[in-house]
Amino acid sequence: MDERLRQTLLYDFYGELLNDHQKNVFSAAVFDDMNYSEISEEFGCSRQAAFDLVKRINRKLENYEERLGLLKRFMSVRDRMNVLGDKIEDIEKHISETDLSNKEINTINKKLDDILAYSKEIVEDF
Repeated sequence: MDERLRQTLLYDFYGELLNDHQKNVFSAAVFDDMNYSEISEEFGCSRQAAFDLVKRINRKLENYEERLGLLKRFMSVRDRMNVLGDKIEDIEKHISETDLSNKEINTINKKLDDILAYSKEIVEDF
């Protein structure tokens, strides 16, 4: 996984556990793509202090992940839901190649679409 994506996801899961200053600095570094010089100017600290703080926040988020594993579980659920989606698409393809009536095919496809939509909701709600 890309480091920036991992940082973003860790922040999504554990960002509320950071204090406001940490949130602001991390947001500037990751979401606003500010470099350490820009962060130091924005927050009135040295470039080294900005570097150390961003590094410390990253370590803190990784530590939360080691203890709680929310990102790992989320990725596992997402991967399994993707497999489920692929299987539903395979079933839909197979159904379209059978000798069922259009009404029966439409009914089955509607139910499969409902399952797929529900599985996507589960991942989004996670």
